Amino acid sequence: MSTSFRTVSLVLGRRSLTSPTSVLVAAAFFACATLFLTVAAGAWMFFQIPPNPDPAEAGFDIMYKTLAALATALLIIPAATLASASATLSARRQDERLSTMSLLGAERRQITALAVAEPLIPALVGIVLGVVGYLGLALPVSFIHFMGRPIGYANMLMPAWLVLTVVAGLVLVCAGSALIGLRKVAVSPLGVRTKSLDRKFPVGRVVVTVLAICLLPVVYALTQSGGLGVGVILAAVVGFFALGLIVVDLVGGLLVRWFAHLSGNRAATPERLIAARLVSDEPKRFWRRVSGLAMAAFTAAVCGSGVALMQLGLDTADDPQSGMRESDIHLFHDLFTGVLLVMGIAIVLIAVSAVINQVADIHDRADTFSDLFAAGVDPQLIHRALVRAVMAPAIWVSLLAGGLGLLLVLPLAGAALVFKPVTFLTILLTVVVGIVIIRAGLQLTKPILHSVATAGRARD
Repeated sequence: MSTSFRTVSLVLGRRSLTSPTSVLVAAAFFACATLFLTVAAGAWMFFQIPPNPDPAEAGFDIMYKTLAALATALLIIPAATLASASATLSARRQDERLSTMSLLGAERRQITALAVAEPLIPALVGIVLGVVGYLGLALPVSFIHFMGRPIGYANMLMPAWLVLTVVAGLVLVCAGSALIGLRKVAVSPLGVRTKSLDRKFPVGRVVVTVLAICLLPVVYALTQSGGLGVGVILAAVVGFFALGLIVVDLVGGLLVRWFAHLSGNRAATPERLIAARLVSDEPKRFWRRVSGLAMAAFTAAVCGSGVALMQLGLDTADDPQSGMRESDIHLFHDLFTGVLLVMGIAIVLIAVSAVINQVADIHDRADTFSDLFAAGVDPQLIHRALVRAVMAPAIWVSLLAGGLGLLLVLPLAGAALVFKPVTFLTILLTVVVGIVIIRAGLQLTKPILHSVATAGRARD
């Protein structure tokens, strides 16, 4: 084991740990840790609400806890996806280094230690800073009103064991992603080094996707089983939407692969051909760049129905004959506040994912862009091809994710809420804002793409 530590200290110098890729990993985990902890603190706060002894107010604590759990599920899965993607930002560069060490005779435990240490060290820095960010973000969040009063800073502070649990979870996500990426180095180090690995169809992903889709009606049946108890039914509702997000993540990668295949067959210009080739070469990489928007569109379908419910409830409260209590009115206002928070955090996840993944992708594919430039392709054309490669799947994948969200909400919320204009407006607004953010991220990274493409090889 001491040999492995010596190998890590020799290979990972200050330059490696302060490289642009390491800084991106640290920044990504800073954002993930801050949002993870803030969302977890909000859920913790609601779960500390004691049952109301007043029979007229019975069940309100369960309602708030269910909504908090649903909001957490809708945000944790996209954030976990971003954390996993962040851990593999330097995958290509790291794979080449590890495969070279393997070919030179390095021991398996040395390669494993280096594979885990390289992304883990900057990730730990980002996570520690994220804890500080959570403590700072908790202050403005504490002024938000729920149940007719401010949350309070003390209520946003989780116990130390829960903070450590979230931190440990993020560390495990990082280490697990690094170990999963190590498999191809172990199987074919020469193929990794020469970039000649076969592109295999993801049969396993297809099987898991089919199983997840088959589970959806099973979980939905649990939500309709009145004899199981309120707690089980509400847990099934949360699990139903969480499973829907997992389906979006699984199906999205396959759809991006299919889209690249169709685009390549119909490409009539160099720009379209390069774009299709970039996506088909690594569809999973491009899915990571648009997955935040797709999951936000799914979340918007659920939140849009919540806004429609809030609107209906407040309209009813305006009727003096309705007899609605103050606690009911607070619930509808809190529902709207929760929707704003969930969508706001989802938009932040889109922004972080867009910028970090785009910058990382440019650095990881520096050889491809420099080869195109050396072959006579203008950097402007490369940029337009990259924009098309990202934006084309982003638009229709996000709309499909929003449609799936509506399909899952429909049997639970009913057509009266789902087909209200405010529901569709919420989805459309989320998609438009997300697309603008992704496009702005592409424009911001244009100078980086130009410098990477022109710095590699000079034209003949």
